[in-house]
Amino acid sequence: SCNGSKMASLLCFTVLLFAVAHGWQPAPAPLMTKFSKDVAANQMPEYPRPTMVRPKWYHLNGMWEVDYTVSDLTNPPFGKTLPQELLVPYPVESPLSGIRNLTEKDYMWQRRQFAVPQDCDLTKECLLLHFEAVDYNTSVYLNKKLVGTHAGGYDAFSFDITENARSNAHMTEHELLVGVHDPTDHGPQPRGKQSRGAFSNPGGIFYTSTSGIWQTVWLECVPSVYIVDIFNNPDLMHFGGVTVNATLNSAQSGLKVHVDIMVDGTTVGSGEGIAGQPVRAAIDTAQHTHVWTPDDPFLYNLTISLLSGAGNSMDTVQSYFGLRTVKVALDRHGIPRPMLNGAFVFQVGTLDQGFWPDGCYSAPTDEALAYDLQVHKQLGFNTVRKHVKVEPRRWYYHADRLGLLVWQDMPSGGNKDAPTQMQFQLELMRLIMGRRNHPSIIQWEIFNEGWGQASDDWTKELVDFVQGVDPYRIVDDASGGKCGGCFGNVTDLHRYSPPGSPSPDASKNLAALLGEYGGVLLAVQNHQWAPGKCHGYRTVSSNKELTDVYVEYIDTVQQLKTKPGLSACMYTQITDVETECNGVMTYDRVLKFDSNRTSAANHGLN
Repeated sequence: SCNGSKMASLLCFTVLLFAVAHGWQPAPAPLMTKFSKDVAANQMPEYPRPTMVRPKWYHLNGMWEVDYTVSDLTNPPFGKTLPQELLVPYPVESPLSGIRNLTEKDYMWQRRQFAVPQDCDLTKECLLLHFEAVDYNTSVYLNKKLVGTHAGGYDAFSFDITENARSNAHMTEHELLVGVHDPTDHGPQPRGKQSRGAFSNPGGIFYTSTSGIWQTVWLECVPSVYIVDIFNNPDLMHFGGVTVNATLNSAQSGLKVHVDIMVDGTTVGSGEGIAGQPVRAAIDTAQHTHVWTPDDPFLYNLTISLLSGAGNSMDTVQSYFGLRTVKVALDRHGIPRPMLNGAFVFQVGTLDQGFWPDGCYSAPTDEALAYDLQVHKQLGFNTVRKHVKVEPRRWYYHADRLGLLVWQDMPSGGNKDAPTQMQFQLELMRLIMGRRNHPSIIQWEIFNEGWGQASDDWTKELVDFVQGVDPYRIVDDASGGKCGGCFGNVTDLHRYSPPGSPSPDASKNLAALLGEYGGVLLAVQNHQWAPGKCHGYRTVSSNKELTDVYVEYIDTVQQLKTKPGLSACMYTQITDVETECNGVMTYDRVLKFDSNRTSAANHGLN
């Protein structure tokens, strides 16, 4: 049967509905990236869930109607044309939406119509409606009926709309109405660095907010009994392969799950087991196991099939995994280090906040989404700290395939009472469950600088919780925050502007990390969001001087690596963000650093 479900989480054999945004123009803005020119005919048509791929899907990005002047959501405007149009999946505050304005009173309606895809047979298949991310409280109506609600601005959610679509089969167009309430920094919810005030008065370290739909909306046609979610747990140490946990929408006895591990179209390992239980698939002993590293980001492909008792295929999804391990352990000098596949790799990276002048939280295109990661590789970085934001699932796929280690922050919130702390923990769990199939992610960051860190007791409770949900990664209790290193696997310092290092602690097996440093200001003429308002932690006057300072800082890091035993450094930051002009690139993605010198310095750390 078709049951409502929330699906958490490549690129192949998709049916795409490319939409040209007729009549759309981006709203005027101080800066735009080179990628915005491709948006009119390309509103993120790529498959949005790379670790669980099916062929029958249809995106609903493109022109939607919007009303951002309402003061509540008590009267859904069924059957009414809304006053303006915006381009999805770009938030209303962004130039790419075509509007670039704030919601007047934190509320908004977004509306469009769609037809059920012709190749979706609702007499025997189910139709799922997916939202990759909507900020923040969402109420979804289809054909005047509420199909579900969701609270959370960063995680994907889904509704089974099969019965609604069946009962309205006579309709050629189905009305989809999305109500949004997003208080941004007026509320206590996880929101990262979003600020309503930055829209009209940019400055400081908080930036223009994102409200409503900001990632892909899509339909998926699935069998009546189908795979809802998968967890691929690679095993390098014991049997060399992967254990797959597949969750189904319906509990039926006698079903089986079959897993094939593929390399270049050839099966190199397989396994089969009872549906609902972990299925182990080992790589054939004749094949060498191929580990995943930043220098060699090898990915095994997976085909996961749901079989009837008679062995007939009922559902199939495509996935992948990287064979790698990560943990903190002592090196040969007795210093605790983060070990990748049993070896110490010094992690050199940047703080990556994921803001765009043209899209706010939304990258203009998939090419843009991958671009900052490609620049990291070009400059010899091997790590990215994704700072108090969660990216679309495709961003992590790009990190997986390009070979970048990721520290993933939990977006910060208020957390001043029990209900908001419970919501924070719920969204933290969704973050981990929704991104845990990505080998690039090696570390979870629960708090940043004590923001929302209500107490030491709660911090310890959350560390224990995260380690219980995901015992396969490193946990940082508070990057640069109070009691950083009290309960997690690392001690993490923030130091501006020259680099410094905390002391590793062999007795507690705590590795020493430099979670933020640098922040060197170089304001580039004609590439500033608010000319004259640029700020940073140290000022230089040329690209050469900026690179000189960075190379000097890496020389210091080299010494700190030996004594006291620093294991990672994250430079602030990969791009300028609004009035913070301390990026490796400008806000519109023009490189400031010398590529060759930066790459040589970074590679010298390993």
